[in-house]
Amino acid sequence: MKKHFFSLFAALLLLTSLTAAQDGRAIDRVVAVIGDEIITQSELQMQMLQAGTQADLSDEELTRRILDAMMNDKLVLAQAVLDSIEIPQEEITRRLDEQIKRLTRYYGSEQKLEQVAGMNINQMRREFREDIRKRMMIEMIQQQKFGSITVSHREVVAFFQTYADSLPPVPEQVELQQIAMYPRVTEGFKAAARAKAQRVLDSIRGGASFEEMAKAFSDDAGSGRNGGNLGLARRGVFVKEFEEAAFALEPGDVSEIVETQFGFHIIKLLEKKGEAVRPQHILIKVEKTGESDQATIDSLNALRARILAGERFEDLAQRYSEDEATAKFGGSLGAVEVPELSDEMKAVQQDMTEGDISEPVKITMERDYAYAIIRLLRRIPQHRATLEDDYQRIANFAKIFKQNREYQEWIEEIKKNVYWKINL
Repeated sequence: MKKHFFSLFAALLLLTSLTAAQDGRAIDRVVAVIGDEIITQSELQMQMLQAGTQADLSDEELTRRILDAMMNDKLVLAQAVLDSIEIPQEEITRRLDEQIKRLTRYYGSEQKLEQVAGMNINQMRREFREDIRKRMMIEMIQQQKFGSITVSHREVVAFFQTYADSLPPVPEQVELQQIAMYPRVTEGFKAAARAKAQRVLDSIRGGASFEEMAKAFSDDAGSGRNGGNLGLARRGVFVKEFEEAAFALEPGDVSEIVETQFGFHIIKLLEKKGEAVRPQHILIKVEKTGESDQATIDSLNALRARILAGERFEDLAQRYSEDEATAKFGGSLGAVEVPELSDEMKAVQQDMTEGDISEPVKITMERDYAYAIIRLLRRIPQHRATLEDDYQRIANFAKIFKQNREYQEWIEEIKKNVYWKINL
C-alpha cells in the first residue's frame, strides 16, 4: 500500500536527469486528472521503469495496472486535502535530509549525486520538497485509516487455509549475534584537526572570505563547493551541538569552533527566520588512522579469545558492544532472512556453521563504519511456511491482505467524491 520512499526519491532524481537531458521540451501529454492533480505520460513511463518493466504504453493491461496504482495515490492525496491533513515543516525537512543522506551513501558522494541529478543539494531540497510533502500526507492518512488494523487468530488460520499454496517460500534465515566497536580517533589527530580549524578561523577573522575558505578547506564537499551554504533549515535538522551554536548566532556572526560527531565546525549565520536559520559552515574532519582500526581489531580479537575460552558471548556483548540497539539483548540480531542481510553480513555468514564466531570484520553502521565479531547461532533453511514455525510471517501476510481489501473499498468511496478522468 505504501511505496518505499527511497525508491520514489530515486525515481524523482532519474526523472529530473532524463528530462534535463532532452534537447527540446515537448509538452507532456496528460493521461489522467484526479482532483487538482494530474498524471503525465512521462510520469507513467517513469513509474513503469521503476517497476522493472519496459515503458511500453502499448501493453494496455500493464499500463492500466500501473496507472491505477498511481491514480490511487492521487485519490488518497485528494482525500488528505479534504481532511485537512497537514505535515509540520520540520518533519518534511527531516525526511528530505534523510533521503539525501541515503542517496549520497548509495551514489558514494554528494558530488556524484549532484552529477546524476543535474542539480546541487540545495536545489534538490527545493525541487523535491513539495513531492515529499504530498507523499507524507498520503502516508499519514493511510496510517490514520489502516494503521490500527489487526487480524485475529481465526483470520490468520482462515487466510492460511485459503492461500497456503500461493504464499512464497520462507527464505533461508540466520540467527546472529554481534559485538561491534567503533575505531577510536587518536588524540594527536584530534588536536591536529582542531589546530587546523583554528587557523582557518583566525584567517576569517583576519579578513579572509568565509566562502573562499569553505571552498578551499571544508571537508564537507557538498556544501564546500557552495561556500559552505547549508540552506534554510528548521530546528531538528542539525545535530544538537551544531544547532545550539547556529541558533545562538545573529546574522553575520561567526562562531567559535564547534565540535560534533562529524568533526570541528566554523559556523557563520546568514539569515534567521523565526525557528529557521540559514548557516554556512566549514567542517574539518578528524581522520581515523590504520592504528585506530588495528586497536579496535585487537580489542575484538581479545574478546573472541575470551568467548572461546568459555565466557558468555551475551555477557561480553552487553558490556563491550557499542551498538546500542543490540548490546542490551546480548548482541542478538534475531533471525534475519539472508537476502535482507548487508553485503558484509552475507559474506561473513556464508561459510560459517552453527556456533562459529567470526574474526573481526568491517561493517557499516548508521553513523559510521565499525568492526564486529559475529556468531552464527542457527541456520534455518528455505522452507514452505507453516502455522507452527512461521505464524508471525503468515499473520503479516494476512494483515496486508486485509488492509489491501479495505483499502480498495476505501478508494471506491473516494472516487464518488473526487473528480477523476483517464485520457489514455
